[in-house]
Amino acid sequence: MQSQLDRIEWKLDQIIGALMAKAHDAPTKGEPSPMGTQAHQAQMPQLTTKQHAALQMLLRGADNAEIAERFNVSPNTAKIYVRGIAKKLGVSTRAQIVVRLLDVFNDLDDNSYRAMTGGLPKDWDATYVHPDPFARLYRVEREEDDT
Repeated sequence: MQSQLDRIEWKLDQIIGALMAKAHDAPTKGEPSPMGTQAHQAQMPQLTTKQHAALQMLLRGADNAEIAERFNVSPNTAKIYVRGIAKKLGVSTRAQIVVRLLDVFNDLDDNSYRAMTGGLPKDWDATYVHPDPFARLYRVEREEDDT
């Protein structure tokens, strides 16, 4: 049952990411972006907010167990988050993810990053506190079934 829920959650993340990417592709009236920022955003794959949160942890060197603990999921689910990032980049290892995105991530300004992630700040991982005020951006609250 848990495995099926993990797959459903992954699919929802993919759908939400695609919808957010479509919304971010729409030009914002009167707010031109600097060319440098646009170039860096083009190098950043279309990740979900949850994947961006996991990416920040990966860039710091967190392992799957730490990612799982932070998101309150199993280590296998954390692996799915990492694999999803790798797949979007066309790479197969955590090290390749870091090599590909560390400079891109560091070169983005916080406002551009927040726009790209739906509000998650660049320093989310570095300044993480529990309870996380940004959890609503990457967690899907499940309603209790009354039946």
